[in-house]
Amino acid sequence: MSEKGFSLVELIGVLVLLSVIVLVAFPNILTAIQGTNQKIEEATEQLLIANAKSYINDTLPGRSGCVNVSTLVEEGYTETPIANSDSTKSQEIQNSWSVHYDWDNGKYVNFTLRDSSC
Repeated sequence: MSEKGFSLVELIGVLVLLSVIVLVAFPNILTAIQGTNQKIEEATEQLLIANAKSYINDTLPGRSGCVNVSTLVEEGYTETPIANSDSTKSQEIQNSWSVHYDWDNGKYVNFTLRDSSC
C-alpha cells in the first residue's frame, strides 16, 4: 500500500517551525514600521516648514508670527499634508496645526510646527 500525503507529525513540525519564524521576525518588522512612520512625520514637518517659509517670504515679510497649515493649503503652497496613512490625522493637521516663526536681526529663526492654530 502506497502512502500519499504528510503525516500529522510532519504537519505539526512545519507549523511549529513557522511559528518560531514568525515570533523571531515580527518584532523586527514592527520596529521597522514604527521607524518608517517616525521618518514620515519628520519629513512632513520639514516640508510644511519649508512651504511656510515660502508663504511668509511672499506675503508676510519682516515680522514674527505664525501661519495655519490650512492657509498653506488654501493658498496653494502645499497639498493636504499626510503625516501617516491615517487620513484622520492628515485632516487634523490641515485644520488645527500651524507653523510659528520669529523675526530676529533681519532673518527668520525658530520655525516650529505646533498642534494649535494661530
